[in-house]
Amino acid sequence: MKRASGPFAAGFLAPALLWPQTVQQPVQEQVHVTVVEVTLHAADRTGEPVRGLGPRDLRLYVDGRDVPIESLDWVSNERRAETEPPPRTTAPGPAAPPAAADATPTGRLIVFFFQWHIEAVKIEGHLRMSRQALEFLDTLQPDDEVAVVTFGSSLWLRQDFTRDRARARAAIKKALVLENAPASPEPPSLEGIVRGRDGVTSIEKAFIALGDALRPLPGSKAILFLGWGVGDVSFLAPGAGLGTMRYSPEYERAIAALGRAQAPVFALDVSGGHHSLEAGLERLSFETGGYYLPTWDFPRWAMKTAASAIQGHYVLVFRPPALPKHGFHEIRLEGPPGVKLLYRQGYED
Repeated sequence: MKRASGPFAAGFLAPALLWPQTVQQPVQEQVHVTVVEVTLHAADRTGEPVRGLGPRDLRLYVDGRDVPIESLDWVSNERRAETEPPPRTTAPGPAAPPAAADATPTGRLIVFFFQWHIEAVKIEGHLRMSRQALEFLDTLQPDDEVAVVTFGSSLWLRQDFTRDRARARAAIKKALVLENAPASPEPPSLEGIVRGRDGVTSIEKAFIALGDALRPLPGSKAILFLGWGVGDVSFLAPGAGLGTMRYSPEYERAIAALGRAQAPVFALDVSGGHHSLEAGLERLSFETGGYYLPTWDFPRWAMKTAASAIQGHYVLVFRPPALPKHGFHEIRLEGPPGVKLLYRQGYED
């Protein structure tokens, strides 16, 4: 084939040569999707978990603004019933391939956190609830992992997360012995709280360290706090009312750390009766999404209530609204009548 030549060819090529040449730049699209995930426990008046809730059953408010709920999924931590094989109606054929293993952790991460005190009434309460904790171990599923932590003048890791019930039992029995267990961390691990523990000089700082250690660990988490007090009471401070609760600056940091870790605190009060610091335990439980449970009259009921609450939970997801300021934002949920909702009370952006 001959190439075009002469005036026709020149006239044909000229527009192409004179037309401005532009280089097509690749289009880069970035989508930033930010969601907030909230661990939600729902219980009836007896403390039993409430199942079957959907997004339409709840109203969510962030800093007072009505916000849509993206999803609400129930996560069960109860023992799964074994499925019986179907009856054989035909001759056996080739075996079906085995199902793929689920890599998602199925067990719970449960921390027994003992707040040590030299008073006899506190020791009595610890012994009372230690017996209940040992009974609670017998109800756990094989996948559940237990850690034991003690705070006295410092933070002590008595037992890292383990599925070995004998090791967990031994650690609970020795929870008030202020020493660390032999280091043998296996994922998941709280070994990180041991490093720098000498700087943990208050119960609030202990919760900060515990929240930071739990944050990267996947799965359902709960802290069973066998303690007697958070904060202190001011009777004579200038400008303070009679019996006003006071909290250290580390308290808010502790609440934020526990919220980021999605680790609710179930405060099992080991005191011998009503006392001035129980308001601090109530606030700690409420703001992290757990229960405050006195134990001096009905210790078995208190432990059973905590155990029932962590049988399962909801995962609530929403997109944070555009707000005029950054920082801490309050979460408020409304549910059906007679249903108690336990959840962390805010998030940070």
